[in-house]
Amino acid sequence: MLLIPATKQPQRPTPPSHIKPRTPAYQLRTYSTQQRTGGVRGPTYAIIMDEKTQPLLSEDPPSDPPPTYVASAKDHGLPIRQPQQPQQPPQQGRRPPPLAPLELPILKYMRTHRVILASASPRRRGLLAQLGLPNIEIIPSTKPENLPKDQMGAFEYVSATAQQKALDVYQSAIKKVEEATEAAEKAGENGEMIGDVTQNGNGTVPALKDPDLVIAADTVIVTRDGMILEKPPSEQAHKRMLRHLRDTRTHRVLTAICCVAPKPDASFPGYAISNHIEETRVTFAKASDGLPDDVIDAYVKTREGVDKAGGYAVQGLGGMVLVEKIEGSVDNVVGLPVRQCLQLCEKVVFKQDDESEEEEED
Repeated sequence: MLLIPATKQPQRPTPPSHIKPRTPAYQLRTYSTQQRTGGVRGPTYAIIMDEKTQPLLSEDPPSDPPPTYVASAKDHGLPIRQPQQPQQPPQQGRRPPPLAPLELPILKYMRTHRVILASASPRRRGLLAQLGLPNIEIIPSTKPENLPKDQMGAFEYVSATAQQKALDVYQSAIKKVEEATEAAEKAGENGEMIGDVTQNGNGTVPALKDPDLVIAADTVIVTRDGMILEKPPSEQAHKRMLRHLRDTRTHRVLTAICCVAPKPDASFPGYAISNHIEETRVTFAKASDGLPDDVIDAYVKTREGVDKAGGYAVQGLGGMVLVEKIEGSVDNVVGLPVRQCLQLCEKVVFKQDDESEEEEED
């Protein structure tokens, strides 16, 4: 046993209710020497005794919940940092509100009149749909595109092809309405439906009307050495076409637009027609810059460019893998220069008098 002078022990904080006080390994006990000095109180000593240590925590579950970080910070006067609320994920199935339609006079006219796109190209239809014309009528031309390329220049060829499509669809649509009207007149029964024509008691009223506007377009690729390329006829031709475009680096994309609208006074030839050719320069990457033959072969196998002039889609993988640079209108490479198309539509619909004056001056 060891005797040391006793000192005043500091007051210990009261432990939480779920923690039992433990018996220390060394317990302090005071011992006075008064008995041994004959009644005279001597110094008080502390006796340190070695005892078995008790477990610090109770095995019983706590009755009170553990303190939170916020409560602990308040007790100690520390600044409280509120945890950031997790961002709510966007609700599934909800789409952003649609954009307001582009309010232009020609677009308002096209939304309320019979407008025909003389092309089966989904790219051209998609470009017009972005202008607020999702329900435009699609009637592709059935006339074969067999104009002699070797006897015509590239500009002349693409312009003549677009005009051929526009007139073919315009005249076919008028002829169809005339045939339906004649069939309805021969039927002669009230309320009878015959094809696209509805009859009433006062006569025949065609359900279809003559087209108010026909839009046609044709796109070709012109290489640096003067070759006119259209859609690839086979897989091997597709590979040769893309390799030739890569080796010659820069080529031109020509899109001809032709718009036809009827004349109100029915003067010869009965319609107003106008053409425009848009040119865009496209540069392919080099073989040493990431466009070797195996990349071209892999792109051909995707079949993305099968139905496109030049055999590639600038708005898809072709634009990412094949194309290095574009100079000019991108939507022209897609298949329809939209801004120039709207200008032509305005010209044949709203400015027929200006066109007639120009023809008289010529």
